[in-house]
Amino acid sequence: MLVLEELAGKKDLSKTGVVKLALRLLQTVDARVEPGKKLIVEDEITKDKSELVIL
Repeated sequence: MLVLEELAGKKDLSKTGVVKLALRLLQTVDARVEPGKKLIVEDEITKDKSELVIL
């Protein structure tokens, strides 16, 4: 999978490390955000906000 290889190179991790990191991220988000709720991500410099909807 190309995206996996790109992320591994960018983060200086193995492909297994990238998958483990992604699973930990998903586990953390899942524990904190209930389905149907919004998760807001804000750029500290520009103050731009992005909204993620968890299904």
